[in-house]
Amino acid sequence: MSIVKRPRVRTEPLTAGIEPSVFTPTNGRDHKQDVVFGKGDQVVHPYHGAAVIEDLVELDVFGNARIYLKLCLPHGLTLLVPVDSADQVGLREVASKEEVSKVFDLLRAAQGGISSIWSRRYKANLAKLVSGDIYQVSEVVRDLSPRVGEKGLSTADTRMLAKAREILLSELTLAFDSTAEHAEAMLNDVLDERR
Repeated sequence: MSIVKRPRVRTEPLTAGIEPSVFTPTNGRDHKQDVVFGKGDQVVHPYHGAAVIEDLVELDVFGNARIYLKLCLPHGLTLLVPVDSADQVGLREVASKEEVSKVFDLLRAAQGGISSIWSRRYKANLAKLVSGDIYQVSEVVRDLSPRVGEKGLSTADTRMLAKAREILLSELTLAFDSTAEHAEAMLNDVLDERR
């Protein structure tokens, strides 16, 4: 019979000598600056969307103490992301209003060259979705949205479009400091301008 140790959460404050990790955001962003995430910052997780850093938590797992960013997502999910691997996970800042303006321009633009072969289109869209880049996630929304009314979407494409919209809407909500309903109305208005 093997015994598995449970992670122990320390209740005392983090020591003053420990600083959060500093890293440069990736995922094709045009600015390169050092970013330090702290309590209360708004970030985007590539798989789960926008979140707020609720706290820095030190966990002792199998004798190794690590500091984690405790992310609180809008739909109630809480994630712990190790500070020292936040860049590998793809954690980044929420897009600015200027970047969102570029995203809206991208959504209004004509579709990119998407493959008519489902498996290739799915792979390309999946790669864009998991990149965590707001522009690539927007391309998935832009390219799949018109197909809903035209030819219809497969079940997998429908789920992908829903996930891409969820990630994009969560970021728009935080970028504009608005409600999810207002962000969805903005997105739908921009998509309707293409028609």
